[in-house]
Amino acid sequence: MLDLDICIVGAGSAGLTLALLLADSPLKIAVLDKDPAPELVAPSLKRVSALNQASKRLLSQLGVWQDLTSAAPYTDMKVWEADSFGRIEFSALEQGCDELGWIVDNEQLRSVLYSKLKSKTNVSCLFQSSILNISNSEQQNLLTLQEQSPILCKLLVAADGANSFVRQQLQMPIAFWDYQHQALVAQIRTTEAHQRCARQVFLPTGPLALLPLADPHLVSIVWSTSPEQAAELQAMPAEQFNKALTAASNSVLGLLQLESILNSYPLKMRYASEWVLNKTVLVADAAHTIHPLAGQGMNLGLMDVAALAELISQQISHQKPINEERMLRSYERWRKAEAQTLIAAMEAFKQGFGRQNPLLKLVRGVGMSLTDKLPFVKQKIMAAALGDSGDLPAIARPGVK
Repeated sequence: MLDLDICIVGAGSAGLTLALLLADSPLKIAVLDKDPAPELVAPSLKRVSALNQASKRLLSQLGVWQDLTSAAPYTDMKVWEADSFGRIEFSALEQGCDELGWIVDNEQLRSVLYSKLKSKTNVSCLFQSSILNISNSEQQNLLTLQEQSPILCKLLVAADGANSFVRQQLQMPIAFWDYQHQALVAQIRTTEAHQRCARQVFLPTGPLALLPLADPHLVSIVWSTSPEQAAELQAMPAEQFNKALTAASNSVLGLLQLESILNSYPLKMRYASEWVLNKTVLVADAAHTIHPLAGQGMNLGLMDVAALAELISQQISHQKPINEERMLRSYERWRKAEAQTLIAAMEAFKQGFGRQNPLLKLVRGVGMSLTDKLPFVKQKIMAAALGDSGDLPAIARPGVK
């Protein structure tokens, strides 16, 4: 039997970041995942995430950021509504910074995190390990594994994604609703240079984001639309899809050309009503998933694990149990508040732009145009997007180098 202080289930970016945050501590930690270990290969850019300043500060402190060759900065953002005069623009210059954010390859982030963990003697990574059963009590957790020795741990952290096996096994309740949207994701070659500008247009069927990559003529798209239109777009020949995408983007980057396979993912909001059960705690997508229209999902998850690591470190320094319920509830209250705020904001955006009533469209246009002319309001919006506001973990706060 493997006797641990902490077992982290899920070797995604959140789980690996938590392990790295607690590496070099006196704790005995294992990261468990049913899939093979990530490999250090050239970025494929199949799935990317937008990371903000707070996430960069966190990853820089861990020595990870410097190795992310795929991190493509963007210095401007342009948001507008199709067939409307409403638009708003943001720039790094206005915010007094060099970049507004970065587009990062998800798999490269995982592989770099894992490579940093390999040298940490207090962390074991157990890949291709499947859990058969979890026994959760008020004292500890017992994990029965397929063809491997059982694991006994003081604290079990579920970082195993939106369809968390841990959450389901322990029957931790979750609220969810289907956005009735599919996200179409692909790399797109552009005629015009993107000029490090992230663009998003609100179409009648949903938002289309054009995220700039390191190549000045390459963007990653996230096109959120109805399942019916998503199926129609995926069935199109490449040339026909290129025309449809170019028209949807209003040709802001000239003619667009599909550069990769067009993948589709269903969009659902999930929110666990309880993030703590005895000595088990949920983090990142296991606790919440949100609509990708603001690109904040990865940032929210990274701040979850940074907050949990901060509280665990405080327990160690005060010689208190790392699975103390009061501490776990403190984490839950802290991060629930942040998640609830973002979920509510994303739903308001989606509902607000989803209605095509001409009067509402006029109101939206006026509102966006007014906001664009109010520096104080724009700064408040961007402070949240940059990760410079809210109750941030210490390692991610402004001023940390």
